Amino acid sequence: MDTPPDVLRGTQARFLDRSAPRGVHLERLNTGSILTADAPQRVEARLTRLGVSLPDAQAVVEGREDPALLAARLPDETRLSLERLLGANDLVGVAYLDLARSATRAVGRVVLRTPQGRTLGYGTGWLCSPRVLITNHHVLESAADARTAVVEFNYELRPDGTLRDRVTLPLDPDTLFITSEPLDYTLVAVTGDTRPFGWLPCFGSADKHVIGEALSIIQHPSGEPKQVALRENRLVDRLPDFLHYETDTAPGSSGSPVFNDAWEVVALHHSGVPRRDAQGRVLRRDGQPAAPGTPDTEIDWIANEGVRVSRLLQDLRGRPEASSALIQEVLRAPRPDPTAEERSGATPLTLDLGTLTPGPDGRVTLPLNVTLRVNAAPPAGEPQPDRPYLDPADTGQVSAYYAGLPEQPDFAALSDLVQRTHTRPRRYDPATHLYPWVDLWPDGQLRSLYSGQVHAPQELIRADRAAAERRERLAAQEALNADALEDALPYNCEHVVPQSWFGKAEPMRGDLHHLFACEPDCNSFRGNTPYFDFPDYGEVIRSACGRREPGEFEPARGKGAAARATLYFLLRYPGVIRTYAPRHLQTLLAWHAAEEPGDWERHRNAAIHATQGNRNPLIDHPEWAAHVNFSAGLGA
Repeated sequence: MDTPPDVLRGTQARFLDRSAPRGVHLERLNTGSILTADAPQRVEARLTRLGVSLPDAQAVVEGREDPALLAARLPDETRLSLERLLGANDLVGVAYLDLARSATRAVGRVVLRTPQGRTLGYGTGWLCSPRVLITNHHVLESAADARTAVVEFNYELRPDGTLRDRVTLPLDPDTLFITSEPLDYTLVAVTGDTRPFGWLPCFGSADKHVIGEALSIIQHPSGEPKQVALRENRLVDRLPDFLHYETDTAPGSSGSPVFNDAWEVVALHHSGVPRRDAQGRVLRRDGQPAAPGTPDTEIDWIANEGVRVSRLLQDLRGRPEASSALIQEVLRAPRPDPTAEERSGATPLTLDLGTLTPGPDGRVTLPLNVTLRVNAAPPAGEPQPDRPYLDPADTGQVSAYYAGLPEQPDFAALSDLVQRTHTRPRRYDPATHLYPWVDLWPDGQLRSLYSGQVHAPQELIRADRAAAERRERLAAQEALNADALEDALPYNCEHVVPQSWFGKAEPMRGDLHHLFACEPDCNSFRGNTPYFDFPDYGEVIRSACGRREPGEFEPARGKGAAARATLYFLLRYPGVIRTYAPRHLQTLLAWHAAEEPGDWERHRNAAIHATQGNRNPLIDHPEWAAHVNFSAGLGA
């Protein structure tokens, strides 16, 4: 579908208005490196997201570390990501192709039709949750437009040049239709089975891209079979609502997803900037003025513009429909299982019965013994029917646990108790000890400590199992350092007391009281930064995970739970934390007082008590915190 003239004019005006800051970015890119073209905080966050440790990222940004020398000592996966970002190496691992292929499946061709079925035009759209498609407002302006439109998946060429069998699904604007003309996006429900195509989740964070980074686009240009522009767009400017990316190729198709190198969506493409002559006329690729009706593919485009995913999500959260189930799926949709396709495409089991001789009636009788193994327990991560989420018997266990303590125990008494009763320490294995039961919320789901993003327990369990198997395989095959491999893998578990503070030693590393579910975005965003309370937290732009500045991090959610877990750590391991000072304790105590423990933390406390033997006193008796001198637990 051709871009409407008013959308083109708006994009052109923004592009021209930003010529000065864009010029600064381009000069820095051309005379320096990609690490000097963006704000230091963004570069640091991007490097951390790629797998570079926080201290190394800070050293690179501050000029104390040569990126090339740093890359040489990083694990291969992280090294290639860093070198690709810097433009020093265009090599990608083969997994890059798997991610790209997986991303293409969720992208479809939007076909606009009249009520009588005549085709009016085409656009591109993509599944941003299992049941919702996103495209441009100028593609689907109204529910009436969507009611007669369809989306076609698998409209693409096979390796032999023939078309695949497309799957056509109707749209359902009566169930969901949300549109924004200023941000040029439309969300609409999809009817039918979308499971074979997966989805591309939307999440906003400050570490998904930096100025100068290469971007890719998956699209149906002019309604043609699906195509991919691989790393042919360079991010040159970041506006509050839009991204500008230059390209030497054809423009993105309306409604296309724009990706970074990790195949995470960073923008919804909606328009381009055409080249104009001195009279302001739009030019074709052959240098001649374009006429009314000239197809987009013949225009000489000099830049592309896409709507920032973070801005789109912000707009969604502010809408009255934000509480609906479908919008919540969009806001919190977990990543599809990357192994599902491998399982579905596995070679089917073949039963070879040899040569069979049928009887006179044409039938064959087979002696068959069938052994069934029945797992009567519910799937991992779901509360068991005979296991109440909050066991009434725990009230008596609380009383028994603290029997003999004074009415207002001091630090020494509580520290002795939690150390003495930690009789069954567990080694770090969240897929076994944390996700299936301990960290579940009353609805049977997991929630990220810092963002509140909902995860199915099985999702995180599978991710951890796959990462562990990969680490063991690489360590065995390549004799690489296991810790270095682990640092490069996407774990989903947060230690509120960072592992680097205690050298990853047990039993601290596996102590469930300070372990929480946390998606990789927030985990890497925080890094090993101490907690901090920003006075102007509510007045500044921050990510869904919170706000971080050098040496300081304030989470968006979970402050009370994080504070109680940290204070427990001081009781259980006095002298280990050397990063905090008394001023940090005031922040933790304030968070503890402001957010009282609820059923989730009480459930955690009881489950951990049953597992490793000790409890967190600040969950059972929040009032004790005001009378305990936690500075006694700080290291010198």
